[in-house]
Amino acid sequence: MTSVVRTAMGDSFEDLHPKVQWRFGLSAADGFCQIGVGVMEEMTHSALVPRPVLALGARRGLFPGGRGTDIPFTVANYAYTDDLGRETMSFVRRFSFVGKPQGMNSVMVTPAVSQGHDVALDYLGYSSDMLVHTRCSADADGGILLESGAPRIRGLHVPAFASALTTGREWWDEGEQRHRIQIDVTSPILGRLFHYRGWFTAEERPCAAADIPEDARPSRLEEHE
Repeated sequence: MTSVVRTAMGDSFEDLHPKVQWRFGLSAADGFCQIGVGVMEEMTHSALVPRPVLALGARRGLFPGGRGTDIPFTVANYAYTDDLGRETMSFVRRFSFVGKPQGMNSVMVTPAVSQGHDVALDYLGYSSDMLVHTRCSADADGGILLESGAPRIRGLHVPAFASALTTGREWWDEGEQRHRIQIDVTSPILGRLFHYRGWFTAEERPCAAADIPEDARPSRLEEHE
């Protein structure tokens, strides 16, 4: 089996820094997981995001609704084959906001039918409530760019003018010898809605399919692509 991102990127996967290749080259055949620990130096959201939206996003594991600086967090990656036979990589993130820990889950899947060059499917939330098509590419420094288009909520397209677009970048910091990440969620009308920036270190651990924790798999399997 080949990792979701390697399949999406094809030969351009080799343009990624080796440490980034290690992060996104994990496949169901490897028998390992990756456990990362770090700090979000900045987590913020626009005052234009309604409180009920923040509460819903946090409750459903779509995005953290808190704000702050120097927030400890963990990220665990698991690779497996889902019940539809698709190569899957799960990202389990937990943020230690004071008094109110929050989570954010996503699973990245190799589509059964080609969605175009460099594209993977991202199902967001504890129950895969939201689907985005994510373009994966390498930047000039060997980092990975993850650019997600207009989301669909349970199969329904959200109009582009009302839809937020997500740009994520993860790269290896040679000076600090650690991974760095930045994510921006932007509305074409309201501007930047969310901004996350931080760093982490990660290690590989043996992990058979039976050892993948229950909360690393979505509570509902979605077939729509």
